[in-house]
Amino acid sequence: MKSCACLICFLLSALFSGQSLPDLTRNRSVTFAQLDSTYRSISADTAAINTYLKLSRKNHNEVAEVFFLNQLGSYFRDKSTYAKADFYHRKALNLATRINHREQIIISTNLLGVVYRRKDEILPAIEYHQKALEMAESISQPSETILRNIAISCNSLGNVYLTMNQLEDAMTYFQRSLEIEKKINNLLGLAINYHNIGGIYEKQNDLDGALYNYRQSLNYNHELNSALGKIICNNSIGGIYLKKGETAEAAPYLAHTIAESEKIQDEFYISISYIHTGWLQMQQKNPRAEQTIKHGLSIAERKGFTSSQIEAYDLLSQLYQEQDQLDSALAYYKKYAEEKELLHNESTFRSISDLKNRYTLERRKNEINALQLQQEQMAHQMSTNAQLYTAAIILLAFLAGLYYFYTRQKELKQQKKLLQMEQDILNLQMNPHFIFNALNSIKAFIVKNDTHQSVYYLNKFSKIFRNILTGIQKKETNLKEELENVENYLSIENMRFGGAIQYTITIDEALDTETIKIPSFLLQVFAENAVWHGLALKEGEKKLSITVSRKNDRKAMIEIRDNGIGLREASRLAERNQNKKESLGFKISRKRLERLYAEDYSLRITDLETDGSETGTLVHLEIPYN
Repeated sequence: MKSCACLICFLLSALFSGQSLPDLTRNRSVTFAQLDSTYRSISADTAAINTYLKLSRKNHNEVAEVFFLNQLGSYFRDKSTYAKADFYHRKALNLATRINHREQIIISTNLLGVVYRRKDEILPAIEYHQKALEMAESISQPSETILRNIAISCNSLGNVYLTMNQLEDAMTYFQRSLEIEKKINNLLGLAINYHNIGGIYEKQNDLDGALYNYRQSLNYNHELNSALGKIICNNSIGGIYLKKGETAEAAPYLAHTIAESEKIQDEFYISISYIHTGWLQMQQKNPRAEQTIKHGLSIAERKGFTSSQIEAYDLLSQLYQEQDQLDSALAYYKKYAEEKELLHNESTFRSISDLKNRYTLERRKNEINALQLQQEQMAHQMSTNAQLYTAAIILLAFLAGLYYFYTRQKELKQQKKLLQMEQDILNLQMNPHFIFNALNSIKAFIVKNDTHQSVYYLNKFSKIFRNILTGIQKKETNLKEELENVENYLSIENMRFGGAIQYTITIDEALDTETIKIPSFLLQVFAENAVWHGLALKEGEKKLSITVSRKNDRKAMIEIRDNGIGLREASRLAERNQNKKESLGFKISRKRLERLYAEDYSLRITDLETDGSETGTLVHLEIPYN
């Protein structure tokens, strides 16, 4: 009778879910990957999951039983029913431990960590994820499932450290997780990690960087057609636009988040959606803002979503302050400060530090144990003779020393490469011919007893030399100082050319050049190339113009234009003279731009032509404001 009832239940469940799935519970050698790919479609159908759970027990398939217990736990976690989620994941972990199934132990441990992370219970979340990560890393040839769980552990640990504002640790874990997800081409993992990296940029107040990564995540979620992923990204992107004060841009992203989150019945994201929509209504001066934020807050307080409570308290404090309800504003600000203090208190930081140290210590112990095991096996294979045992120890010590020497040499080579680049920059600026010729020209004014000109140019030269010595240490400067340095340089060079060069520097008054960062001496390299490889070799009128303007709301545009002999002719002469300084200068300049701006810049160097003839060179550079 029981068997018939179970079969009927199974058939009804399959019929109800609109699909017929194979019964893998009969296969006692089934893997997690097979179960996951087969039963992923019923992850939101608790009746079907329970049916397969009963079949797993009937067929004495503990691996399948662990899988379906974790399926139930994940279902209740996504419904913010954390007590039930904890119950099923813990039951799965106990069973996986009893049957000593390493893969399922790692999966169950990670899932428990996710539950505690969603509840903002920092310490147990870190403990579970570090334990799962430690076990997964100890597997010498990890399967794709193990690699995914390493990525999950890293991602979750990154989220925990992000919550605690330990951004460097968070970025390390997110980047590691992202590399694994790219390796196994897991689109969901890529979506999650790009969103989390966006969270780091948001904490650093780099709103454009955050927006870029959130949009990357949204693109992957559209590809996956993930309703939850789209809700998360729309809330985050809307929040960035609200921080920028761009209410109109935020509105389309937040317009449907409440309705969409209520469809999936995940109260964690329902709470966030109400709070962010209330934030939008605040900026729109909508009288419903208070009610909307409080509704989201009530869910967060009932479920214990600490991060959401902190955000809601802060918004309500601002709202009441705008309405001159100072008592209410102060009351909510106190709640905001208290919750934030509880989340980031010193005791928690100490505990996190202890957990990190303990994890590091455990890893070192495992490495030592692995070395000792190798040593014992080697000694056993060779001989139990004491002399051979000693030789094995010496050999291990030698290998360790050799490995240290190799890694140290590699590190020194990298340092040498960086130092060489900085030396190349210094050599480009402290050109001995330029210094010698400039001093000779100044000396000529002194000999002519032209005190005014000699003092004028000596001041210019001293400023250049001082900027060279201080600028190499700073690595970067602001655009105003860089342009002043270029003007001093051109003034000295023009003195040597007898004033033959007509140069102008034009700056858009709308730009605040003091706030725009640029690598030190970058523009001087381009100006020097224009003078010596373009204008110096040209007969007749010599012109050089530097124009700084605003391209758009994000980027400034710098153009250095000369009417010299042109880039191709200069390259031909440089090749004939075996002079590589110009190409080296441009190469180093690109590396320095990449170091400061990553890929957020544009540099083009082109020939100018009139009627098919070269009439000069244009250097076109675009850099971000901040």
